[in-house]
Amino acid sequence: VDINNTLYCSLKSLNQVVAKSLNDISNSIKIVAGTGCAGSLSTQLNGPQGIFVDIDFNLYVADLSNHRVQRFPSGQLNATTVVGSGAPGTFILNYPTSVILDADGYLFILDSVNTRIVGSGPNGFRCLIGCLRLPPPGGNGGSIQNIVFDSFGNIFVTNITTNLVQKFILAADSCSMYNFI
Repeated sequence: VDINNTLYCSLKSLNQVVAKSLNDISNSIKIVAGTGCAGSLSTQLNGPQGIFVDIDFNLYVADLSNHRVQRFPSGQLNATTVVGSGAPGTFILNYPTSVILDADGYLFILDSVNTRIVGSGPNGFRCLIGCLRLPPPGGNGGSIQNIVFDSFGNIFVTNITTNLVQKFILAADSCSMYNFI
Protein backbone atom coordinates (compact mmCIF):
# COMPACT_ATOMS: atom_id res chain seq x y z
CA VAL A 1 0.00 0.00 0.00
CA ASP A 2 1.51 3.34 -1.02
CA ILE A 3 1.16 6.73 0.71
CA ASN A 4 -1.98 7.50 -1.36
CA ASN A 5 -3.69 4.34 -0.05
CA THR A 6 -3.30 2.39 -3.29
CA LEU A 7 -2.95 -1.38 -2.95
CA TYR A 8 -0.46 -3.13 -5.28
CA CYS A 9 -0.48 -6.88 -5.95
CA SER A 10 1.94 -9.00 -7.94
CA LEU A 11 0.17 -11.64 -10.01
CA LYS A 12 3.00 -14.12 -10.44
CA SER A 13 1.22 -16.56 -12.74
CA LEU A 14 -0.22 -13.73 -14.89
CA ASN A 15 3.14 -11.91 -15.16
CA GLN A 16 1.64 -8.61 -14.07
CA VAL A 17 1.40 -6.15 -11.18
CA VAL A 18 -1.97 -4.49 -10.59
CA ALA A 19 -3.12 -1.62 -8.39
CA LYS A 20 -6.41 -0.53 -6.84
CA SER A 21 -7.15 2.65 -4.94
CA LEU A 22 -8.57 1.80 -1.53
CA ASN A 23 -10.21 5.25 -1.48
CA ASP A 24 -12.25 4.47 -4.63
CA ILE A 25 -15.55 2.65 -4.10
CA SER A 26 -15.44 1.16 -7.60
CA ASN A 27 -13.81 -2.19 -8.18
CA SER A 28 -11.53 -0.88 -10.93
CA ILE A 29 -8.09 -2.45 -11.08
CA LYS A 30 -5.27 -0.96 -13.12
CA ILE A 31 -2.36 -2.89 -14.65
CA VAL A 32 0.82 -1.04 -13.57
CA ALA A 33 3.48 -3.48 -14.82
CA GLY A 34 3.72 -6.43 -17.20
CA THR A 35 1.90 -7.35 -20.38
CA GLY A 36 0.38 -10.61 -19.20
CA CYS A 37 2.82 -12.63 -21.32
CA ALA A 38 6.02 -13.95 -19.79
CA GLY A 39 9.07 -12.32 -21.30
CA SER A 40 12.25 -10.37 -20.69
CA LEU A 41 11.56 -7.14 -22.59
CA SER A 42 11.42 -3.90 -20.59
CA THR A 43 7.61 -4.04 -20.63
CA GLN A 44 7.41 -7.72 -19.65
CA LEU A 45 7.78 -9.72 -16.45
CA ASN A 46 8.29 -13.42 -15.82
CA GLY A 47 6.93 -14.45 -12.45
CA PRO A 48 6.88 -11.13 -10.57
CA GLN A 49 7.01 -11.71 -6.86
CA GLY A 50 8.16 -9.05 -4.39
CA ILE A 51 7.15 -5.46 -5.08
CA PHE A 52 7.85 -2.10 -3.46
CA VAL A 53 6.55 1.39 -4.19
CA ASP A 54 8.74 4.33 -3.12
CA ILE A 55 7.55 7.79 -2.05
CA ASP A 56 7.77 9.00 -5.66
CA PHE A 57 5.46 6.12 -6.72
CA ASN A 58 8.18 4.28 -8.64
CA LEU A 59 7.46 0.56 -8.62
CA TYR A 60 10.26 -1.95 -7.96
CA VAL A 61 9.57 -5.56 -8.96
CA ALA A 62 11.54 -8.70 -8.08
CA ASP A 63 11.21 -10.32 -11.50
CA LEU A 64 11.74 -13.87 -10.25
CA SER A 65 12.27 -15.96 -13.38
CA ASN A 66 14.15 -13.21 -15.23
CA HIS A 67 16.64 -13.03 -12.32
CA ARG A 68 16.45 -9.23 -12.10
CA VAL A 69 14.86 -6.28 -10.33
CA GLN A 70 12.88 -3.89 -12.52
CA ARG A 71 12.09 -0.24 -11.77
CA PHE A 72 8.92 1.12 -13.36
CA PRO A 73 8.81 4.93 -13.12
CA SER A 74 5.51 6.26 -11.82
CA GLY A 75 2.76 5.86 -14.42
CA GLN A 76 4.96 4.06 -16.96
CA LEU A 77 4.82 0.49 -18.25
CA ASN A 78 8.42 0.51 -19.52
CA ALA A 79 11.00 -0.51 -16.90
CA THR A 80 14.72 -0.25 -16.32
CA THR A 81 16.68 -3.18 -14.94
CA VAL A 82 18.42 -1.91 -11.81
CA VAL A 83 20.17 -5.13 -10.77
CA GLY A 84 20.53 -8.64 -12.12
CA SER A 85 20.23 -10.07 -15.60
CA GLY A 86 20.60 -7.28 -18.15
CA ALA A 87 22.10 -4.67 -15.81
CA PRO A 88 25.85 -4.39 -16.43
CA GLY A 89 28.15 -4.12 -13.44
CA THR A 90 25.68 -5.45 -10.87
CA PHE A 91 25.13 -8.73 -9.07
CA ILE A 92 23.93 -11.86 -10.81
CA LEU A 93 20.68 -12.80 -9.08
CA ASN A 94 19.16 -16.26 -8.84
CA TYR A 95 15.39 -15.98 -8.35
CA PRO A 96 15.00 -12.72 -6.40
CA THR A 97 11.86 -12.95 -4.28
CA SER A 98 11.63 -9.67 -2.38
CA VAL A 99 12.74 -6.08 -2.78
CA ILE A 100 12.56 -3.10 -0.43
CA LEU A 101 14.05 0.38 -0.13
CA ASP A 102 15.24 1.81 3.17
CA ALA A 103 14.67 5.38 4.39
CA ASP A 104 17.82 6.52 2.55
CA GLY A 105 16.61 5.11 -0.78
CA TYR A 106 18.99 2.13 -0.80
CA LEU A 107 17.67 -1.06 -2.37
CA PHE A 108 17.71 -4.44 -0.58
CA ILE A 109 16.99 -7.70 -2.43
CA LEU A 110 16.46 -11.27 -1.27
CA ASP A 111 18.42 -13.40 -3.73
CA SER A 112 16.48 -16.54 -2.92
CA VAL A 113 18.37 -19.48 -4.43
CA ASN A 114 21.71 -17.91 -3.49
CA THR A 115 20.28 -17.48 0.05
CA ARG A 116 21.70 -13.99 0.47
CA ILE A 117 20.67 -10.37 0.83
CA VAL A 118 22.12 -7.94 -1.69
CA GLY A 119 21.99 -4.21 -1.03
CA SER A 120 22.84 -0.99 -2.80
CA GLY A 121 24.93 1.75 -1.28
CA PRO A 122 26.96 4.78 -2.26
CA ASN A 123 29.45 2.50 -4.08
CA GLY A 124 26.96 0.27 -5.90
CA PHE A 125 25.60 -3.17 -5.02
CA ARG A 126 27.20 -5.55 -2.54
CA CYS A 127 26.35 -8.72 -0.66
CA LEU A 128 25.26 -8.01 2.92
CA ILE A 129 24.09 -11.27 4.48
CA GLY A 130 24.75 -14.89 3.43
CA CYS A 131 27.69 -13.92 1.27
CA LEU A 132 29.81 -17.02 1.88
CA ARG A 133 27.02 -19.58 1.77
CA LEU A 134 26.61 -21.77 -1.28
CA PRO A 135 23.19 -22.78 -2.51
CA PRO A 136 22.15 -26.36 -1.77
CA PRO A 137 23.34 -29.04 -4.24
CA GLY A 138 21.31 -28.84 -7.41
CA GLY A 139 20.37 -25.20 -6.75
CA ASN A 140 17.29 -26.04 -4.70
CA GLY A 141 17.50 -23.02 -2.41
CA GLY A 142 14.72 -20.51 -2.36
CA SER A 143 13.76 -20.81 1.27
CA ILE A 144 14.07 -17.08 2.05
CA GLN A 145 11.02 -15.26 0.74
CA ASN A 146 10.38 -11.83 2.22
CA ILE A 147 12.29 -8.93 3.78
CA VAL A 148 11.12 -6.05 5.97
CA PHE A 149 12.73 -3.41 8.17
CA ASP A 150 11.62 -2.31 11.62
CA SER A 151 11.81 1.30 12.79
CA PHE A 152 15.35 0.72 14.13
CA GLY A 153 16.75 -0.49 10.78
CA ASN A 154 16.87 -4.17 11.76
CA ILE A 155 16.10 -6.63 8.96
CA PHE A 156 13.58 -9.45 9.30
CA VAL A 157 13.58 -12.32 6.78
CA THR A 158 11.02 -15.10 6.47
CA ASN A 159 12.31 -18.62 5.86
CA ILE A 160 9.62 -20.96 4.53
CA THR A 161 11.72 -24.11 4.86
CA THR A 162 12.38 -23.71 8.58
CA ASN A 163 9.16 -21.79 9.32
CA LEU A 164 11.26 -19.14 11.07
CA VAL A 165 11.64 -15.40 10.93
CA GLN A 166 15.29 -14.37 11.15
CA LYS A 167 16.30 -11.01 12.62
CA PHE A 168 19.52 -9.26 11.59
CA ILE A 169 20.37 -6.45 13.99
CA LEU A 170 21.75 -3.18 12.67
CA ALA A 171 24.73 -2.20 14.81
CA ALA A 172 27.04 0.80 14.49
CA ASP A 173 30.76 0.05 14.70
CA SER A 174 33.54 2.35 15.89
CA CYS A 175 33.91 3.96 12.44
CA SER A 176 30.24 5.03 12.35
CA MET A 177 29.59 2.38 9.70
CA TYR A 178 26.61 0.06 10.00
CA ASN A 179 26.79 -3.71 9.95
CA PHE A 180 24.21 -6.41 10.32
CA ILE A 181 24.89 -9.03 13.03
